[in-house]
Amino acid sequence: MNRALALLGATMVAAALPSVTPAGATAPLSPSAAIRHVVVMTQGGRSFDNYFGRRPGVDGIPATSCQLPSSAKQPVCIAPHVLTPASRQLPLLSTAGIEAASINHGGMNGFVRAQASDRSDGMAADGYFRPGSLPLLDDISRRAVLFDHWFAGVPGGTVANRFFGITAKPPGDRQQVPPQGWPVTPTIFDRLSAAGVSWRVYVQNYEPALTIDTASTKQLIGGQVPRVPLLAMRRFLDDPALSSHVMDLDRYYSDLAANRLPALSWIVSTSTTEQAPQDPTRGQQLSRAVINALLMSSAWQHAAFLLSYDDSGGWFDHVRPPTVAGATVGLRVPTMLLSPYAVPGSVNHATFDAASTLKLIEQVWRLAPLSVRDLVARSPLSAFDFNRTPQTTSLIAVPGGGPVPQPRRLVLYLGYLAAFCVVLGLWAVGYRSAQRPLPQPPRPVEPGAR
Repeated sequence: MNRALALLGATMVAAALPSVTPAGATAPLSPSAAIRHVVVMTQGGRSFDNYFGRRPGVDGIPATSCQLPSSAKQPVCIAPHVLTPASRQLPLLSTAGIEAASINHGGMNGFVRAQASDRSDGMAADGYFRPGSLPLLDDISRRAVLFDHWFAGVPGGTVANRFFGITAKPPGDRQQVPPQGWPVTPTIFDRLSAAGVSWRVYVQNYEPALTIDTASTKQLIGGQVPRVPLLAMRRFLDDPALSSHVMDLDRYYSDLAANRLPALSWIVSTSTTEQAPQDPTRGQQLSRAVINALLMSSAWQHAAFLLSYDDSGGWFDHVRPPTVAGATVGLRVPTMLLSPYAVPGSVNHATFDAASTLKLIEQVWRLAPLSVRDLVARSPLSAFDFNRTPQTTSLIAVPGGGPVPQPRRLVLYLGYLAAFCVVLGLWAVGYRSAQRPLPQPPRPVEPGAR
C-alpha cells in the first residue's frame, strides 16, 4: 500500500511539472497517432497588425503605412499610433460593409474613414501594440507557430464568422442571428458524431437557459448565442444527446484533471473576448489559464492548441484579403499553434483562413469536408514536424510575478485529490485490519471438564 501511495504521489507531481514529454521519446510519423486532442479557442475582434504589426520577422506594418482622413481637420496622411493596455479603446464597427470601405478597392487605406461617425473621427482604428506591451500574448506566441497570413473566414463580424467557423459556409444574415435560428446546416460536430469522435463545446460563464428561444434582439448580435451557433440551431436544442455536448468552461478543467478530455475541445469566451473597448489583457489571462491547464495535463503529449480570432474587429491591417474558391475572405487575424510537434517561436508565412481549422480537424480524424471552402483550404498540418522529438515546454508565467485570476483553477487538482483520498482510505482500512488481534480458535474441552 505504501508503494501505491508513492506511485500516486509521483503521478501528481509529474502532472504539475511543466515538462511532460519523456526525454528521448521518438515522435510518431502519423498525424492521427501524434495528435489525439485538438483544442480550438477563438477570441474576437483584433487584426494581425493591431497585435503583431511591429514584431520582427513578420509581414508587419510598412513604414509608408497611411490612412486617408475622414475630414479636412485631420492630417492628409494618418500614420499608425501606439496603443498600450491603459489606452482608451473605443468600440469599432465590424461589418462586411465596413470592411469593404476599409479595404478601399485594395488600397488598405480606408479604415479611418470607415469608422468615422458623428461620435468618432475614426482614428482609433489606426492603433497597434508594440512588442512587450502585451506580455502574456508575447509569451504565448513565443511558444507557438505564429501565422502572419491567417485570415478570417468571411468579411464581417462575430455573427458571420462564428457561423462560418463550424460550417465552412457564410450565413445568409451576417449582422445578427435570425430570430427563428439558423437553417439546417451541417457542422463539423455532425461529422465528428457520425465518425464516433468525441467532442465538447466549453463556454465561458455558460447560461444553459440562454438560447435562440430566450435571446433578446441585442443578444442576437453579441454574446453567448452568436458565439455558440449550436444554441441557435433547433435540432441541437431539441436533441438532449446533442445539446449535452455544450457545457461550462469549468468542465474543461475538470475533464483535464480526470483525463477525460475529448478529441475535439471547442472553447468559447463570452465575457473576455478582447474585442474593443475591452482591455485585451483580460482575455489573454483567460487564454493563459486554458493553455496552462492543457500543459499540466497528460493530454498535452498528443495535443494541438489553436488560438485564433473570429474577425479583425474594425482595426486596420495592411494586407489585402485574398480570394478563395471565388469568395473574398475576411481581414488578417492573429493565429497561433501550440503543440509538442510545432516549432516554438517560428513564423509561418503561408496563406490560411478560418476554414483551415476545419481542415485540420478533418484530416486528423479523416472526415469529409463541409463545403468547397474547407475542401480547398490549406492545412495547418504543414506547420507540424512529426519527424522530430516532441518538444517540452514550461508554464506561461504571470507577467511581473503578480497574481493572474484563472477561472476556478483549483478544479485541475480535484481529480488527483480524490484519487489520493481513495488510496489513503484503502490504506487506513488495511492498517486498522493489521492492528486488530486475530480471533483465537476455541480451546479444546478436556474429557470430564464442565
